[in-house]
Amino acid sequence: MKKSIFLIITLFCAALSGCVSPDEELEPFPSFNYSDEQNNSHQSTMYVGEPFVAYFSATWCSHCKPALGALDDTVPMGQVLIFNKEPQDNDMQEWKDKMESELERTLVHPFMHAPDLAETLEVVGIPTMFFVDSDGNIAHTMVGIKDQSTIELYWEDLS
Repeated sequence: MKKSIFLIITLFCAALSGCVSPDEELEPFPSFNYSDEQNNSHQSTMYVGEPFVAYFSATWCSHCKPALGALDDTVPMGQVLIFNKEPQDNDMQEWKDKMESELERTLVHPFMHAPDLAETLEVVGIPTMFFVDSDGNIAHTMVGIKDQSTIELYWEDLS
């Protein structure tokens, strides 16, 4: 009887071993090379060793404004990258000016036209935020408007 119970427990644990493994494979954030609204170059290699948030939206997305405001309130300067996913809208200075006006603040984050990067990452819904760890791996992905506390929680997890 004891041998039967031991055998059942052993088989059960073996079946679950892959289900509870903490060794989750993280997807690396793709390499990139873009210019921002001021024509400053931004390459993925510039962000190695520090966590960052890649925020994807579109120039026409007025409902995305709260998420960008929450990121600006939470994530330190230099660690938010703002990417436009729409191929036809490529005036990043106009988009940045519009967001600054609507948020009533100055934004120090780069605004970059990157529809190909959005396609590579399969960004469909906006806003989409990728929380990238200091090793360059995507630790969390959020789609849609999220509250400030969720953004803070994901950011703190990277730090």
